[in-house]
Amino acid sequence: MSRKPIGLILCGLGRMGLIHLDNVIHNPNVELLYVVESNLSHANQVLTKNNLNNVTVVHCDEIEKAFTDPLVEGVIICTPTDKHEPYLKLALKTGKHILCEKPIAIGLDTVMSCYREAKDKGLVLLCAFNRRFDPQLYKMREQRHTVGPIHSVKICSRDSPRPSIDYLKISGGIFHDCLIHDLDMLRWILEEDPVTVYTTAHTFDPEIKALDDYDTVFVVLKFPCGVIAHIDASRHCVFGYDQTVQIYGEKGNIISDNPLKSGLIRNGGAERDEIFYSFPTRYAAAYQEELKHFVDLIKGTTSVSRVKPSDTLRATYLCEAVEESCRTGKVINVPSFFQNLFKGKTDDPLLNE
Repeated sequence: MSRKPIGLILCGLGRMGLIHLDNVIHNPNVELLYVVESNLSHANQVLTKNNLNNVTVVHCDEIEKAFTDPLVEGVIICTPTDKHEPYLKLALKTGKHILCEKPIAIGLDTVMSCYREAKDKGLVLLCAFNRRFDPQLYKMREQRHTVGPIHSVKICSRDSPRPSIDYLKISGGIFHDCLIHDLDMLRWILEEDPVTVYTTAHTFDPEIKALDDYDTVFVVLKFPCGVIAHIDASRHCVFGYDQTVQIYGEKGNIISDNPLKSGLIRNGGAERDEIFYSFPTRYAAAYQEELKHFVDLIKGTTSVSRVKPSDTLRATYLCEAVEESCRTGKVINVPSFFQNLFKGKTDDPLLNE
């Protein structure tokens, strides 16, 4: 007998919320029941445009109604960062499964307590590290052994367009907003944490400089296996969303290049189509697969999460180490940094599973 679609709440209709909304609409295994938004006019316009007349709009100050509805099984949280924690805690309290954009919450202790509560209650808590679900990157990771022992990894991560200043003010900064994805991807590819990190950065954009943030960052990481990795990150790229990964090994290399909008070739190969403009189109398939995985975890058709608590926690503390290196100008010993950050907790299963 087929299972009824999973009832969902979507919290937030900003740039990430609209991506999740489109994927929810096109996934037959879920049904959107509620949208939580501070801007009710915006929410109603979006729902009307998508013919979602049966979806209830709830103001963010009156969310109990949605979260206590027994027809709701899951919650997607894609609000501004400072709202993640209260929505997450209410979802756990009311027994809902959760797909949450990073960060899960502000503060590693809070993140750990949320994961612990989810585990105790048998609830899914999936952090949206979307690159793990990208078909091209997934295939690259599966084929990485064809290059033999890996010697180096180069990641280019240049954003397009530069986000609005309003978003940058609440983003958490370039390290926790952007580089956390690159750090998670490195851990995912190499299956270990680095032993040292060194960061240098600069701010060319005066608006970003006024926020005491950076727009251009280089990070060098050394791993226990000997691999040296390099991350080149920027808030702005004039020709599109430049996201590449290069793995070099003893027997060759494998590269995840920028996908093109199409396979069109003009003038005997002298001209090709452009790369994607921004992340919603570049990672469209990844976001779809991410939602599918969330649904599979809820239904029990898969029991192994592709983003474990330890992945979220370790990517977060690596982000802190990378930022600390930038602020101090020093090479950071990652194991020592880890010990200091998690004093008395380094053996916690959440950090090591």
